[in-house]
Amino acid sequence: MNSKTTYAVVDIETTGTDMSVDNRIIQFSCTLVAHGKIVETYVSDINPQREVPERIIQLTGITPERLKKAPTFDQVSSKLYKLLSGTVFVAHNVNFDFPFLNGEFQRVGYPELDIEAIDTVTLSQILLPTLSSYRLQDLSTYFNIIHNHPHTADSDALATAKLLLILLRQVKMLPRRTLEQIIQINPSLPLDTMKVFIQVNDENRSESLAEKLPDQLKLSAGLVLRKREPVLNERQNKTTEAKFPKTRTAKSKILPPHLESRIEQNKMMNMIYNNYASDGHHPAKPLVIEAPTGIGKSLGYSLPFSYLASAQKPVVISTATTYLQFQLQNQTLPLLNQSLPFKINSVILKGASHYIDLNKFRHLLFVADSSVQTAFIKAQILVWLTMTTTGDLDELHLNVEQTPFVWTIQHSGVKWLDANSPFYDEDFLRYNLKKAQNADFIIVNHSYLLKNWQFFSGFPVKPYLLIDETQQFAETAIRNNQKQINPLTVMSAVNRVRGDIQEGHYKSARDAFSGNSVLNNSADDLDESLNQIKSLLKQLTHRLYSQMIANQQLHKNASFFVRLIPISDLKAIINENRETITRLQDKQSEVEDLLIRLNSEIDHSTDAFTNRDYSSIYDFYEDFNEFAEKLTFLLSTIDMDESAINQNVVWVTVNHVKDINSFTINQGILKTEDYLNHRIYASFEPPTFTGATIFSSRRSQFIFNLLGIDRKAASVRRLQSDFDPKNQARIYLIDKQSREHFITNSDDYLQQVAQSIEKIYQASPRQTLVLFNSLKAIEKTHQFLSKDGFTATHLVLAQGVNGTAARLSKQFIHNEPAILLGANTFWEGVDFPAHLLENLIIAQLPFNTPEDPYNHALYSVERSKGKNPFYSLALPKATLRLRQGMGRLLRTKADYGTIFVLDPRLTTKRYGQTILTNLKNEIPVMTGQLDDCINDMVKFFESRN
Repeated sequence: MNSKTTYAVVDIETTGTDMSVDNRIIQFSCTLVAHGKIVETYVSDINPQREVPERIIQLTGITPERLKKAPTFDQVSSKLYKLLSGTVFVAHNVNFDFPFLNGEFQRVGYPELDIEAIDTVTLSQILLPTLSSYRLQDLSTYFNIIHNHPHTADSDALATAKLLLILLRQVKMLPRRTLEQIIQINPSLPLDTMKVFIQVNDENRSESLAEKLPDQLKLSAGLVLRKREPVLNERQNKTTEAKFPKTRTAKSKILPPHLESRIEQNKMMNMIYNNYASDGHHPAKPLVIEAPTGIGKSLGYSLPFSYLASAQKPVVISTATTYLQFQLQNQTLPLLNQSLPFKINSVILKGASHYIDLNKFRHLLFVADSSVQTAFIKAQILVWLTMTTTGDLDELHLNVEQTPFVWTIQHSGVKWLDANSPFYDEDFLRYNLKKAQNADFIIVNHSYLLKNWQFFSGFPVKPYLLIDETQQFAETAIRNNQKQINPLTVMSAVNRVRGDIQEGHYKSARDAFSGNSVLNNSADDLDESLNQIKSLLKQLTHRLYSQMIANQQLHKNASFFVRLIPISDLKAIINENRETITRLQDKQSEVEDLLIRLNSEIDHSTDAFTNRDYSSIYDFYEDFNEFAEKLTFLLSTIDMDESAINQNVVWVTVNHVKDINSFTINQGILKTEDYLNHRIYASFEPPTFTGATIFSSRRSQFIFNLLGIDRKAASVRRLQSDFDPKNQARIYLIDKQSREHFITNSDDYLQQVAQSIEKIYQASPRQTLVLFNSLKAIEKTHQFLSKDGFTATHLVLAQGVNGTAARLSKQFIHNEPAILLGANTFWEGVDFPAHLLENLIIAQLPFNTPEDPYNHALYSVERSKGKNPFYSLALPKATLRLRQGMGRLLRTKADYGTIFVLDPRLTTKRYGQTILTNLKNEIPVMTGQLDDCINDMVKFFESRN
């Protein structure tokens, strides 16, 4: 492989991907690349002499009639073998194309091709580490490669050839240091792909001149990093006193030409601006603005806050997900900065673990790992460091659960930083926190705001606060305050830390400390303090078990016992254990101080440690952080003041034999209003809440109670959608002939659901999302679909069966048509626009389980107020969630599709009409038998084509 190499870029279409079941090639294409350009192309259909599956015909457009006229593989094998001999074989997923083609050659009597072969998928993954998809179609879009006919061999081969030329140039542009480090790490790449890097490195060595890094890069302690803009030490004022454009006409002069002026969006902008800018005439109020999908919500709040915010008084925008943070920072705000008469400075803030710790990464770079994946990720990170200015590991789209190495290089927090560390000035977390002190817009997610509100309370003036995706904010507040801890797991965590610093243990940190008396003495002190913590924990655990479980009346719940702890009992338990809790808190502070001291000495003795030593040290740090988190968690659960006790509910669980090892303490927040007002809202101006779905009904108090705001003191607006729901969608309520009592989790009902899914999909195979209320119901339904043989001939993706929500979402997007069975986040946390979702099936209404201990506690509180918890809590929450679920279908004006509600409670129960009335839905609704609704669905889709 050198500058004179001819690359044969190949793509094949086949009857199937499994080579063990006699599949065959139906199309072959090859594009020859030499001297940096495309020199020749060749394509031929191939008669497979066997039946072609219908899904392959749909995917490729190659019909059986067309293949009957094509030559067989043995008729073209001589030409193909000659064409490929002496070249370097290239394919997008070479581990499929190359073995498959060689298998065909061997079948007709030729030997395997003895040539080098490289893969453009893994090359792309290393050289373009921040992309979310490496499908050929998506890479072609990214590089503006014309790729008109995906899944046809000639179009795919030509697109891959153009991609190859780009990737070869990318390798040559890598800094020499980065390239050498990738080669030293030696990631396992398909076949001969690694030789691409080695060849370029050999060419670099032949040049006598030393490398000069481009202006945008710098070398820091052995790593090549992207330079960043310096953070100004003083807050900057806007350079102009520009007036806010109040009319649509005035706004249209500011906004980019391709953005249409929208009436409802204009109302939203003016409402926000007037609320805060007129503070001299009337005090600002909390705002609650329901802004349906399609009105341009992000721009609707970003524009007015651009005129209000300043570095002296920034706006904190809290979103539901890290993706929405990215969208604001990289799409919405750049649009405004193109046209506003001033520049908006913004920064994204996330928890420490989202950022890379450069010191850890450098020390672990060349430490061997048993996981093949680790070397590959290290190579990606080396390239990424030449690109990123944020150090945010989310940019890499890594699955942390599958890549443990990422845990070891996550940042632990600024308190662990040492000013003498070689990367102190380069530290990404420190840089972003410093930027936040001078930003106009600080973009966070809900979890970050709820956990780090103290950071904003320290600002010289109260910032503005915008809560986007409000419906998820209150839920996040509840989830973040739900705690579950088994005290014995804290003791196990203590043992792991002690094992790391005791002599005689394999790969212990103590081995790395040998010869350093300061480190050894600190480790001894730490071990002694940890031993005392272990004794205190053991004492506390047995006392808590005795007080909360032993001789108490417990309730049987599934396979375990549960007990709700009365407030009076909880106060007594905390008082009786006050001395032990205080001693544990003191010891916790003591061990943290010891670790900071030990960490500082390690940073001062950098040259004394090998990379292998650092591997042991960072294992120790990781174990310590896990222990510290668990201990903090336990103490916060059992150490509450009078106010916290009244705001929270505590329950304990134990297994059916009442084994102390299964003893678990649980805590949840009951009064979100007190928590949010005292901790969050008090640090800001009166907040603005917005979202596509906020209200369960026009008069319901539910969301105001959840958010902890006074409805009478707030300004409330429900904006109108500019969609055309009457023509874009249909809703079908399936009317059951039998109206007797039923259970939506029963086998009988879920079997009916499976049969209904099959009927609906077979009548019109389209991208279909089926929403359930539990993973158990999904598992059962998937089993019924499998027994019917439906999953053997159709792609059915089931959450909890085939993978996580994130993984299934990607598969669903990239495989059409498909069926996705989902629960939880699929009701509100996904976006499948246009043809990516055309049929939505509601299998179960989204009611919470009343038997859940937390819900049981909430309902008890409602009853104590003389209210019916079903109508005050369960029904509005289910209505809101159903609105969110139905909102998955229409995401743009061009979208269309159908919604089937299989759960008969919507038509058979009295509260079903209440839900339907409060859905605020203009989509036409048809109630009837399944077959009649399916016939109407077919007519609806035919009218759209």
